[in-house]
Amino acid sequence: MASSETRLEGAHTCMTSRGVKRAHPIVLNGLEGTAEEKNSDYLCPVCFDLISEAHMTKCGHTFCRRCLVSSIESTKRCPKCNFSVESTDHIFPNHTVNQQMLKQRRAADLKAAFTKKNKTAALSELRNYLSFDSACLEVSDITHIINILQEKKEQLQAASMQNKFELMKDFLSELRKQKEEQLATVSRELKLITHDLASVQGNLSPYRTSSNCLPLSNSVPNSSGVCLTEILDSDCPGTSNGSQGTQSPTEEGFNVPLFSQACPENSTVQARRKRMHLHFDELVERYFSMRVPGFSDSGMEDDDDGLDQFGECISKFTYYSGMRPLATINYNSDMFHQSSNIASSIEFDKDAEYFAVAGLTKKIRIFDYGTVIRNTIDLHYPCSEMICSSKISCVSWSNYMKNLLASSDYDGTVTVWDAFTAQKLHVFLEHEKRCWNVDFNKMDTKLIASGSDDHKVKLWSLDSERSLTSLEAKANVCCVQFNPNSRYHLAFGSADHCVHYYDLRNMKEAVRVFKGHRKAVSYVKFVSNEDIVSASTDSLLKIWNVNKAHCVRSLQGHVNEKNFVGLATDGEYVACGSENNSLYVYYKGLSKKLFSLKFDQKKWILDPEQKEEEPSEFVSAVCWRKGSNIIAAGNSKGIIKILQMV
Repeated sequence: MASSETRLEGAHTCMTSRGVKRAHPIVLNGLEGTAEEKNSDYLCPVCFDLISEAHMTKCGHTFCRRCLVSSIESTKRCPKCNFSVESTDHIFPNHTVNQQMLKQRRAADLKAAFTKKNKTAALSELRNYLSFDSACLEVSDITHIINILQEKKEQLQAASMQNKFELMKDFLSELRKQKEEQLATVSRELKLITHDLASVQGNLSPYRTSSNCLPLSNSVPNSSGVCLTEILDSDCPGTSNGSQGTQSPTEEGFNVPLFSQACPENSTVQARRKRMHLHFDELVERYFSMRVPGFSDSGMEDDDDGLDQFGECISKFTYYSGMRPLATINYNSDMFHQSSNIASSIEFDKDAEYFAVAGLTKKIRIFDYGTVIRNTIDLHYPCSEMICSSKISCVSWSNYMKNLLASSDYDGTVTVWDAFTAQKLHVFLEHEKRCWNVDFNKMDTKLIASGSDDHKVKLWSLDSERSLTSLEAKANVCCVQFNPNSRYHLAFGSADHCVHYYDLRNMKEAVRVFKGHRKAVSYVKFVSNEDIVSASTDSLLKIWNVNKAHCVRSLQGHVNEKNFVGLATDGEYVACGSENNSLYVYYKGLSKKLFSLKFDQKKWILDPEQKEEEPSEFVSAVCWRKGSNIIAAGNSKGIIKILQMV
């Protein structure tokens, strides 16, 4: 016990003589994870530091010279094994350990250099040392260094190859997983396509059989030389029972033959197949969006609704190929001078017999549709005309009283007219700024809505001289329309880039706010009871469902960055104007346009030199004739065209 105390005292004396207070050892037997990694083979058993001036005893143990001398002077014994050592004359230098310690210190210094300097500086220092300061190195030392470097090189190469193959393995595993998923998807889709193809072929067989049995005299060729028995559908899309009403009686006249309205002349299988291939990729996307979500291996036989819907989609999408003009009207009627004659609004009455044209000339003109299309010359006179005190932004017919027509103007006035006597019946003056839009409720025939730059949507009644109530918006209201099948619901678009859908029975907050446009919403129209189409100056039309927060589909192709260009729908197709002076027609189920028609340049009698088309010309108003394939559109030069989709 006494000898142990003596050794501890000797070790303490050694540390005191060095003038350093030894803390707890930070390395124990070279274990990794300690504060500093050291090899225990080079540590002095007394001071637990790298051996300095290695000396050994007769018993074979090596220590630092200072530690060993201090221990012998205190205890006369070996600090390791207690072997008796009488004096310091019995200790000897250990040159082998000293050489190893020299290499160890150089390696430690080199490692410190690597940690303190950048890689380039450290390598430069190593090269300089090996080139100029290597006089003390022997062949064995060089060999040892080469072996170390070679071993390190092999380790780095092995690590690099391992990383490469690990990455390749991960990549190929992920790729195989994706391809397996794609294969499963393709197999599922192929199974679906095979099932649908068999179903369609089975449905087609009876029609082919009956067609082949028809007498030859019934196979009358049309102008393209194709038999009329090859028409895909016997019903025109315009004659289907949609939400917009029933088919109005066909008008036969100079500009519209009876047969051409009943069925487009180029709706043959060949022409429609060509149109199908032009939009094949989009139709593929539409097919899978309609069929795959509801498809299951067990329910193939019972889930043909999606296939029928796609059949309707492809039939209606390919039915029409373009538009042809039936009549042209000059809204301004001044063919001698240019003036501010933008046609801002066109609307048909409830029976589609008359249509009103209004705009910046401060005039509302009523035209007889039948008379217009029967005239052999494009010189048409209105059957009624109303003069306003301000520029007109919008007109709307009553769905109940044939003679009632509402208008909104730039002074913020909402006026109700007798369209055929040109008399004002009601004048509402509560809007504080320009009023952009007005609309009659289709169910409550005395209710009118209007939207204005004063951030308000006001509701009016024909039985009251003042507004019934107001909806407060956070930005300019650019458009408003009632749901055609509800007396309580309306939608409006505003400069906050949103479409707001309200229930008038709870006006504290919107039923839904549709967000997605990047600029002001200029028009909203109801495609059906639950679907809304909106137009914006971001050159997009967006279709929304009142039960969903996100956009159902975006329609793009036209140009609209700053003007009101018009918007109309018949429940299946959507027509809008464009700032390239063209009218665009879309099918609601697909994103790309069906076709477009460019307006002719306006010719002025007192301007014999024709100028290039002004970049400011644009289509400014669009209206669909209810229950037909007729569109009325006007542009910024006051040209009104009656067009038929063919």
